[in-house]
Amino acid sequence: MFKPLVPLLLVLQLLSPALYSQDLPQRNDYPAIDSFARRLKYPGDVYRLTQSLTTPYHDNLSKARAIFIWITEHIKYDYKLYNLDDEAKVKKLKYPKCREGEDCTLKMEDWENNYISKILRKRKAICDGYSKLFKRMCNLAGIHCEIISGYTKNKHYQIGKMGKVDHAWNAVYLDSAYYLVDATWAAGFCQEDESSGKLKGPFVKKFDNYYWLTPFDKLSRDHYPEDPKWLFNSGYTREKFKNNPYIEPSADHNLVIISPATGVIRAKPCDTIHFEIEYEKPITRLQVNSNLSRNPAVYSLVKNGKKGKDWVLNEPALRRQQYISFNRDNNRYSFDYEVTDANLNYLDILFNYFRAMRFKVIITP
Repeated sequence: MFKPLVPLLLVLQLLSPALYSQDLPQRNDYPAIDSFARRLKYPGDVYRLTQSLTTPYHDNLSKARAIFIWITEHIKYDYKLYNLDDEAKVKKLKYPKCREGEDCTLKMEDWENNYISKILRKRKAICDGYSKLFKRMCNLAGIHCEIISGYTKNKHYQIGKMGKVDHAWNAVYLDSAYYLVDATWAAGFCQEDESSGKLKGPFVKKFDNYYWLTPFDKLSRDHYPEDPKWLFNSGYTREKFKNNPYIEPSADHNLVIISPATGVIRAKPCDTIHFEIEYEKPITRLQVNSNLSRNPAVYSLVKNGKKGKDWVLNEPALRRQQYISFNRDNNRYSFDYEVTDANLNYLDILFNYFRAMRFKVIITP
């Protein structure tokens, strides 16, 4: 049986407050690890899978990477389960029933063993399953790992709202410090039906390395832990998270917002709002849309006859665009926006014709 070995020193370290490192390990052998993990077939149980994945490596970072890549490659998101209401989810997942005062430890262990086996057999899961599987496999490999439950924000209308606990990700303990990973968001995505809010199939497998050992200051833009332990004494607050601006996934990895300091801007008519950002990609066209004025979409998705879609340029719309002048210093951009109407309630900032971020605006007397 493949059993984890946890040294006494590690146990003592884990009893102290969570330690977090922003100094990410630098590796140049990930391509070889990734290729091996993606090719490895499921041997029939989680023990043999973990052993096959991690035996070639002698360090925990390589082992954790192999586990992460295997999960993101082979487990797809179960959007049908996600779309069920909470009561239906509980029924579908067959959580064990415990009487008041009953010790349910063994029942929960049996349930989780069956749950993980089903995930591996069906090759699909929601975030709870991704995080449980990653934790189980790390633990079997002798790597301490914990599940973090918390809040996420990935919709433009969530600015100023905390929402509910709706997601799970992991903290993995490597080289005397915790590092953050989110296998669910790294695996790919599903489209959302805007009218119903439900996810639509199929799941699109698209690995995103951003969610492997993500620095806390970046992951915390749209992830906030329920347990304050996982704030790592950063001083980051619920209020700050709640009022973060919305950032499009396509821009999130390359964007640092310097000003405004919040996604909820309070302003008066005739005020000037100053924007300053750092962006790793070149911006040639910068625009502002709002609830009062919008540039017509320059690109639209058109079916190409092969069950796919292509972006097609709309020439008339291109001639009707309005642009914002800006200053650039290397990868730092700055510009101003003047508030001219008391009915303003949001601003969308567009880079090269696509929305990059949204700010909520509250007009004060």
